[in-house]
Order: sequence, then structure tokens, then C-alpha cells
Amino acid sequence: MLTETSGRNAQDLAAELEGLRGVDWASIWEGPPQAGSSECREWCERYGWEPQTADRNLMVHGRAGGEWTLESNGNWHPVESLTHWAWHAETTEAVENAGVLAHVDEVWLEFLKAAEGVLGPAAWSGPWDAHDFPEPPVRGFWPGRDHRLKTRTPYRMALWTPTGRQPGDPCIVLAQSVSFRHLDHRHTG
Repeated sequence: MLTETSGRNAQDLAAELEGLRGVDWASIWEGPPQAGSSECREWCERYGWEPQTADRNLMVHGRAGGEWTLESNGNWHPVESLTHWAWHAETTEAVENAGVLAHVDEVWLEFLKAAEGVLGPAAWSGPWDAHDFPEPPVRGFWPGRDHRLKTRTPYRMALWTPTGRQPGDPCIVLAQSVSFRHLDHRHTG
């Protein structure tokens, strides 16, 4: 049986993205002040974030209640990406894989529409096997072509490129990944 485990929906993603409007991206990429300090708490409050953990990377709750991770390879400075898991579902039975794919097709459209409602149309959107799938702007930003074709990761992706209106404007990626339970084929006897 397919079970949604995040308790979040497409409207929650839109609210999270709205919470990023007006963020000083140059300051984000520089990284937060020292963990646990009053300066760190003030820095987070500037963006409406509540610090959660400072183990290797800073994790915060956003204005809309979602969890964000400021990825910095455990060094705090510089921040390389800001990540948010918008939705998660799982199943326990491999025979349900086809149903999972049908469901994620539906959910993808909801989340893409919600993101475009905040960010505008994506510069690119498509599946893992699209002939025009873009190369990452920075090595390692998403898996290269060979890995993507072998693993279907990301399964789907939408990309918003930096506008250049502010220093450090982000490249925004909405990615959907799917991993499958495997049927166990063992010969007994």
C-alpha cells in the first residue's frame, strides 16, 4: 500500500518557496555565523528560519514549517545548496511499483504547478530520458548523463535559472526521484 510519509503537499511547497522571496542570497552562500551563537539565531531570524540542528550542516524550519538544510560539506562556509524535501511516499510491496509510478505522475504535476505559481514557468522541465535534458551548471549539481540514464535519477526535473537581479541568485531545481522495491526471485528446491 502506498503511504505518504511527509505530511506535506503542493500548497506547502508553494508556501516554502514564497518564504524565499527577498532572501539575501549572497549572505546565504557566505554561510551562517557560528552554530549556537546569538549571531546565528539572529541570522536565521532574518529569513524567518528557526535553527534545528547544527551537526555538520545547519538545518532550519522555514516560515511555512518545512525543513531546509544549508548544505556546506560540514564546514558551514560556504553554503553550496539549500535543500528541502517537499514530499515523500513509500510502499512495502514490489508488486505496487506500477501504481507508484502512476501516482507520482499525478503528484509531479501538482508540485510543478505549485512551484511555477511562485517562480514562473520553468526554463526546462522533463523526464530522465529527455533528449534535451540539461547538463548541470556546476559539476555534481545533479548526476551526469550516464548515471542518469542508468538509474533514472532524477526521474523528473524542472529547472529555473538565475535571473541575475540580485548577486548570488540561485539556480532552482525541483527534482523527483523514484526508487523501486525489487521482487525476490529465488529458486528453492
